[in-house]
Amino acid sequence: MWHQRLNLGTYFRIGVHVHWSFALLVAYIGYAGFQDGLVGTLFSIAVLLGMFFCVTLHEYGHALMARRFGIETLDITLFPIGGVARLMKIPRVPWQEFLVAVAGPAVNVAILVVLFTIWILLPDTVLPSPWLIFSSEVAEAQFAEAFNSLSWKGYMIAMIMVNSVLILFNMIPAFPMDGGRVLRSVLAMLLEYRKATRIASNIGIVCAVLMAIFAIQYQAYPAGLVAIFICYAGITEARHVDVVEPLRGYSVAEGMIVEPPTLLASMPLEQLIEWTKRSVTRCIPVVDEANFTVGMITISDVVDARRRNLDPATTCGELARHDIPVLPPYEALDSLVPTLPPRYRQFPVTDFDGRLLGLLDLDSVQDRLGLQDPHDGDSSTSEAGEPIPLI
Repeated sequence: MWHQRLNLGTYFRIGVHVHWSFALLVAYIGYAGFQDGLVGTLFSIAVLLGMFFCVTLHEYGHALMARRFGIETLDITLFPIGGVARLMKIPRVPWQEFLVAVAGPAVNVAILVVLFTIWILLPDTVLPSPWLIFSSEVAEAQFAEAFNSLSWKGYMIAMIMVNSVLILFNMIPAFPMDGGRVLRSVLAMLLEYRKATRIASNIGIVCAVLMAIFAIQYQAYPAGLVAIFICYAGITEARHVDVVEPLRGYSVAEGMIVEPPTLLASMPLEQLIEWTKRSVTRCIPVVDEANFTVGMITISDVVDARRRNLDPATTCGELARHDIPVLPPYEALDSLVPTLPPRYRQFPVTDFDGRLLGLLDLDSVQDRLGLQDPHDGDSSTSEAGEPIPLI
């Protein structure tokens, strides 16, 4: 149920979804505004929807700027604590990441400019001039009255405050929020990328702890949820960078095991069981007589076959599983490894025709690359893999 979302449509080739828990927030806000009657309920919900419309535009700012650098966005999802745009990757070039990170708050700045322009053009009899609000008690009282009114004036002031808060909140240097990514991009211009990420992540954890203390002190539960998300997402992405960065500049062929142990597709189960007892590999490629890859067999597959008392004449070809990705030798490791299913650690590497060339073992690939000549890597490429959430 946690993954249930309502599809709101696709705009600029990016799907927009709202999480089911958003309905709970709408119900709560509507109930809170009910003290002013039905009008108060509708007004409160309208402010909430307007706020999340601005949040959606914020996320589109990130997504469309990322597209300028060839990075697509999988989707945008609205949660009660905010919006998340899932980018297919984060720009590896620091100045590109900087622009993608600031593009979201820049959208809110643009919205503020439009709202303030409308406000300035209004006659002072409708709303006091924004420049005079704090200069006279009369203007301040008029502003307070307009803000508390259930009218278009109150709505406009609410949207001004919403966008101001979105700008200030998102620029907190709490990685991986926008401010944290800006910090990481600036640090990456001066330091090694992994070190810059660790520093930004640690600063983000400190910010999250302070936010959690604030949430407990003032019972601001949404801030507590955001703090938990910052800690989890920041640590996860920092670990992701630690895994990916050492692989930069290397291909699958450079990291694979050449001439790994293999099983013939014609080998019967009774012989396979004896062979597996002496094997040190958890996942073994299955090939035919011409060395074409048939599939892969794991030790757990052999154990399961014996437990089910399968016919001893059952062959490896019949037992082989075909859900393990087959890798090309020329693919860049830093782009490929994060996309591999986490439940497997070994993957066959084949040529264009399907002949087995080697085995990529994720448990030993970094050590194996240590035997290669050092690569500097190309700083203009981007790390890829699972979609990266951008707040």
